[in-house]
Amino acid sequence: MLFKVVVFAIFITYLLLVVIVLLRHLPGRWSVARVVEPPERKPAAEKEVLIDVVDVDKAFDHPVLVGLNLKIYKGETLGVLGRSGTGKSVLLKLLVGLLKPDRGHIYFDGKDITTMSEAELLEVRKCVSYVFQGGAMFDFLNVGENIAYPLREMGWTDEEKIRQRVDYHLDAVELEGWADARYTELSVGAKKQVAIARATANNPEAILYDEPTTGVDPIIGKSLSRLIRKLNQREHLTSIVVTHDLRCVEIVADRIIMLKDGVIRFQGTQEEFHASDDRFIRAFIAGKRYEEEDVEAVRLAG
Repeated sequence: MLFKVVVFAIFITYLLLVVIVLLRHLPGRWSVARVVEPPERKPAAEKEVLIDVVDVDKAFDHPVLVGLNLKIYKGETLGVLGRSGTGKSVLLKLLVGLLKPDRGHIYFDGKDITTMSEAELLEVRKCVSYVFQGGAMFDFLNVGENIAYPLREMGWTDEEKIRQRVDYHLDAVELEGWADARYTELSVGAKKQVAIARATANNPEAILYDEPTTGVDPIIGKSLSRLIRKLNQREHLTSIVVTHDLRCVEIVADRIIMLKDGVIRFQGTQEEFHASDDRFIRAFIAGKRYEEEDVEAVRLAG
């Protein structure tokens, strides 16, 4: 009996979500928000800070990030490397206020988001898009409507302008003519392309990518990485790409940080990363196991 009640509750919740989304797409909405046309973005001035992370700590049942300090500059693509469980995805959630730090401050365009209310954070999130590992798309909408969703949320009602913007971003991610395709029928790689198109549709100031090449073969991963790089340069975006895929970072990143044990183990350019004599970094590049304890044991034995 309990199982039937739970299943029924899940079905009703899903049905309500479908109804709400469909109502938002109908002409003559109950309330019409002010339409904000995306401005044309120009290349940023050199070393203009967009996000500033200051002395941030975050822990759950154990410390995840410890005393983190990081500046992210407008127009750059920052690659965030590290093995699983090193706090990469936690960092992304902190940057948009989905998590609160235990200590420290995070400034977005000069404003401290750690002291903001949820309503204030919603305004900040309008400037930031998040590309989740799984895409986080509506499977009951076609490709075009998925991309149009953030535009409708911003109050766009001109269907011709919405169609033009959707077509522009489908072309940008190399899916021209796919607006009417069913999202559920797409390959994993194509779903990730649609997710990127939706993320750029409302012309955000920054895009956060959480493991964009996970779940695809190396050829598709390389193609997605090149696509991310092309869009960043074309739209003058600030991007943070969290990944454990070194090949992805080598294609997309202007600068790299590597997390280990809650701190930034490395920060620098691609050239500096590959020239580093840090044994942990050398092992990561080679795809080998490395533990501090192993190195200490060898030193003591010698």
